[in-house]
Amino acid sequence: MFGANDQQNAVVARLRELEDSGRIETYDVFVWDGRVRLNGGEGRTPAAVTAYEEFDSWADATGVDIDPFFTVRERESFVDGLARELVLPVMCLEVRDDDGIETVAPNFDGSEITTVQDCLDELETLDASPELVAAE
Repeated sequence: MFGANDQQNAVVARLRELEDSGRIETYDVFVWDGRVRLNGGEGRTPAAVTAYEEFDSWADATGVDIDPFFTVRERESFVDGLARELVLPVMCLEVRDDDGIETVAPNFDGSEITTVQDCLDELETLDASPELVAAE
């Protein structure tokens, strides 16, 4: 999306700082298209769809909603007929611990939106690094 590159680069820079300071162990960056077909064709599922399904399960289990940010819609084309596609947000942040997904941003809890920036702010304010917590 036009104009999002600077925001994305800023998020990656903050993740790098969090890793350097020991507040997070590591991070990975994945780049997806803005939308993907839900049926990837040739019997394979795109990685973005697999991630979305995992995020959606997490959201259901925790009582938040990611659907305002991940949209499933139908699209008709004379080339490939009717297709269901997933429209992805410009940015998404998944935080994992040893037990699985801790949070996904953006999300909506019914009254408040948690953004990627909110999630990074929370990671920056952790009282101790993961190594110190584990040592205690």
